[in-house]
Amino acid sequence: MMEEKKMPITDHLEELRFRLIKIVGAILIGTVICYFFRREVLEFLQVPIKKTLQDEPLRFFSLMEPFIVHIKVAVYSGIFFAVPIILYQIWMFVTPGLLQRERKYLLPFILFGSLFFVGGASLCYFIVLPYGTEFFLNFDPSLKSTINIASYLSFAIRLIMVFGIIFQLPLILLLLSRLGIVSSKFLRRQRKYAYLLFFVFGAALTPPDPLTQSLMAVPLVLMYEISVVLTRIFGRREPASAEKETGGAV
Repeated sequence: MMEEKKMPITDHLEELRFRLIKIVGAILIGTVICYFFRREVLEFLQVPIKKTLQDEPLRFFSLMEPFIVHIKVAVYSGIFFAVPIILYQIWMFVTPGLLQRERKYLLPFILFGSLFFVGGASLCYFIVLPYGTEFFLNFDPSLKSTINIASYLSFAIRLIMVFGIIFQLPLILLLLSRLGIVSSKFLRRQRKYAYLLFFVFGAALTPPDPLTQSLMAVPLVLMYEISVVLTRIFGRREPASAEKETGGAV
């Protein structure tokens, strides 16, 4: 069978630029739409911390801070709802590296990628954020809290986005496997280093106590193990000639 003609690097860069423009455009459209619902989204994001603060309101410390907070809410909401389009553009960018029969998995890639993103964000919103905010607010009972809305929003959005992204790990590694970059065998060999990296990552992005760090590290470990299984089942197989060569080596 005749091999497909390889694209020169300039064409790859042009394709990347085109896909990035599409992603930015989708985020801008999402931002404009979400701006009209920014108050509802902001109220929704405050629910985890208000369980601890109860009737105490969040405050702002500078003149332009409320405006900036509302813009930030609209932008990140736009990113959140643009995830299916972002995944579609990523798929279209890597499509030239896939076999013809592999290109039919576009819909499952977008569907499961979106579901995994929502699943990771939901885990953060319903479990990690309430526990994390309660830990920080009650860390020193002798101090009275005056919470700044901008700092809390940055903390909450960062965690929600990070959890959404780390839940993409199985799809990312499976895609890299289909492209021939990684394999199930490689992932199994690197397992102990990956686990160490996950717990370091969890310690850097979550409150400094073992339970909260585990709330991030354990899902990462689970996603990694799912990736190992998926790449073993659906990953690209080595050519028969390569298998014979490696099989003959002692």
